[in-house]
Amino acid sequence: MALTSTGLGSGLNVEDLVTKLVAAERDPAQKQLTAKATTATAKLTALGTVRGALSSFQSAVQALESASKFVTPVTSSSDSTSVTATATASAPLGSHAISVSQLAQNQRVKTGVFNSVDAVIGTGKLIIDFGTIADATTGNATTPDASGNYSNAKFTTNTKRSTATINIDSQHNTLSGIREAINSAGAGVTASIINDGSGFRLVLSSDATGESNSMRITVVDPDLSSTDTNGLSKLAYDVTRPSASGQNLAEVQSGKSAKLKVDGVDVSSESNTPSDILSGIALNLQKITTAPVTISVGRDPTNTSKLIDSFVTAYNELSKTVSDVSYYDKAIGKAGALQGETSIRSLQYSLRSVMNSQLTGGTFTRLADVGIGFAKDGTMTYDSSKFNAAIAKDSASVAALFGSYGVATDTQLSYVSSTGSTKPGKYDVSISQMAAQGALTAGAVVPSATNINLTSTTNTLTVSVDGTTSGTITLNAANYATTADLAVELQAKINGDPTIKAAGGGVSVSFDVGTQKFAITSNRYGATSSVAISSISTDLNTALGFATSDTGTAGSDVAGSIGGNAATGSGQYLTGSGAAIGLKVLISGGAAGARGTVSYNRGFAYQLDDAINAQTATTGMIAGRANTLNSSIDAMNTQFTKLNTRMNELEKRYRAQFTQLDITISKLQSTSSYLSQQLSALSSLNSR
Repeated sequence: MALTSTGLGSGLNVEDLVTKLVAAERDPAQKQLTAKATTATAKLTALGTVRGALSSFQSAVQALESASKFVTPVTSSSDSTSVTATATASAPLGSHAISVSQLAQNQRVKTGVFNSVDAVIGTGKLIIDFGTIADATTGNATTPDASGNYSNAKFTTNTKRSTATINIDSQHNTLSGIREAINSAGAGVTASIINDGSGFRLVLSSDATGESNSMRITVVDPDLSSTDTNGLSKLAYDVTRPSASGQNLAEVQSGKSAKLKVDGVDVSSESNTPSDILSGIALNLQKITTAPVTISVGRDPTNTSKLIDSFVTAYNELSKTVSDVSYYDKAIGKAGALQGETSIRSLQYSLRSVMNSQLTGGTFTRLADVGIGFAKDGTMTYDSSKFNAAIAKDSASVAALFGSYGVATDTQLSYVSSTGSTKPGKYDVSISQMAAQGALTAGAVVPSATNINLTSTTNTLTVSVDGTTSGTITLNAANYATTADLAVELQAKINGDPTIKAAGGGVSVSFDVGTQKFAITSNRYGATSSVAISSISTDLNTALGFATSDTGTAGSDVAGSIGGNAATGSGQYLTGSGAAIGLKVLISGGAAGARGTVSYNRGFAYQLDDAINAQTATTGMIAGRANTLNSSIDAMNTQFTKLNTRMNELEKRYRAQFTQLDITISKLQSTSSYLSQQLSALSSLNSR
């Protein structure tokens, strides 16, 4: 096959001609597309920079939305090794003197000695109650003898604790097996085995400290009497019984409550971390004190002030970023990549309109009120001393200035939540009906208020609480010194019922000395709150006065209005309608009637967050502009591809045409050479 090269036959520089002709076609269009693509890419890059700065600013904004950052007080201690404290938002400011004379501790009891951890004890059930051990005669605190046993003691059930039943089967009938069964039961007791040198002992420790968390262990032994000291009965521990017939464990550490003075008042606490002594303050008692410890409660704006610093810094960085990409310098005729962009002007307008607005109600209504302003060059400024003073004056109003928050004027009325439809405003609250709990009062008086002897083993009843019916409840067979003791037992058993607990129910039981009647009151407020006796044994009917025919009083929801519009009540919660739709408040006490106002605002941080979301959402100006630029760049890339394809085809045509031209010229040159030769020959013949 012959080799050919364009231009060899004709002598023309075909390659140069084709290249220049194609370039003449391609270059103008390519330069135009390149310029457009460069501009669009620069805009997109600049827009990405703005979005990054906007994201940083939004993070700083969102950090200011939580009310707790503004309203939660902080505590300090004059001796942090002895007593410390933490405060909630409801804690009043001030200081308190704390002296600790005794720390709380848990009760511990031990078994006798066993020669092995695998020693077989027995099978059956361990029933563990919690309560207070006291002298049966005086009711005062009492202590065990040197052997760890009590005499003349009574046990009063702790109504806040539930009874635990632990099954001990043949797989767990050894010392170690019983330990594992107890620890896996979640009964509020921890079991451990200790080798004291003479052998192995099982030690049971109440998980909770305090006098009222001491243990009573009843044994159900299928083979032996519970008064025996053999089999599983070796673990029986009832301080009301003699050591030889049911008090078979020895106490090694008594349950004690913490004893302290708070502002000169003697106080007892089951825990070393009591949260119910001072309103809104949880104490942490670490050791006995030698001098009063001062706990101070105040506002510390330090952390919140740091968040404001971050907010101001992030805004100024965003403002500089926007300026860098949208400027125009007339003197040198130079402009930023996003100069004149509608999306940038929209962003600036939306942020400025929020920060220059004024809220309604509350102590503070503008950012300037808490030290946030703007300099002449547009940068944001921050006066920390003014902010700190605002926090000290009314921290709740500062919280409302930034987040979605409500401030109530009534101390027994508190803001709970709102929805996106709740409109900012100042709303009057009026209560027409307070919430009530369901209750049941016995239909009959009790025959005796003292020495109530329940000797029967069928002291049973079933109770319906808030529509949930319990299983069979059995009261302990015992001689109850007073109706108060019997009320404690009944309350503990009802609240310890698994079905009632699973439904979140609970009751309080009381005895009215005036009417000589027991009453059971649901812990829940509202129309779903109720108490009824479903069944009751004859003995309990006599002792308590309750019967299945007794009619209880149903609970009721709070009723009233918010902002002049009827509100919906649920328990103690009232939720508004109309402009206040979704505004939820808690009425924790007080009486019916006018209850002041709730000022609700969507603060500046909340509004700024919304404004940024609107800009960056898929339908927002910034996101929309970025999508447009991306689409434009994609379209130009397609045009580049088409242009290259078209130029390749054009180059092929030019090469084909010049190849044909080269062949034609080559043939003409060959003919010319032949004719020249013939003419030369004729000339030679003529010359002869």
